Amino acid sequence: MHFEVSRIVRVPREKAYFSYTDFEAMARWSKDKHDVRVSRRVGNAVYLERTPRTAGGQGAGEVRLFSPDRVESQGETRLTRTKSVVRFEEVPEGTRITASLDVELKGRWSWFFKTQGKAEAESSAMDELTSFASYVEALSDSNSLA
Repeated sequence: MHFEVSRIVRVPREKAYFSYTDFEAMARWSKDKHDVRVSRRVGNAVYLERTPRTAGGQGAGEVRLFSPDRVESQGETRLTRTKSVVRFEEVPEGTRITASLDVELKGRWSWFFKTQGKAEAESSAMDELTSFASYVEALSDSNSLA
């Protein structure tokens, strides 16, 4: 499955990028990730261990950082293999964040989820961007009050 979602966040690109790549804080805004831990860093590569909030078990992945333009990642759980590119583009209103995802479903039930799951996966990705937007905008608002 391939899909793309986009959302404008009312903060500067550097702030959006920095907040998005603060992986240990991801559980504060992500509806999917319960816990994210950086296991190591090598150059622009960051290796993460993730505990999802839903079924699918522990996940691990590699994230490549291309500051402040994009984040590329690959990850795998028991049920999925995912590749994504998240782009950060300056716009007059703040930053347009666009997530492009390629999701491969694994296992004998994948044929069922492929027919049912694209709209749900796209909706879930949009929910993640919306949740991130609320989080980073609230951070920005609280910093401007200080």
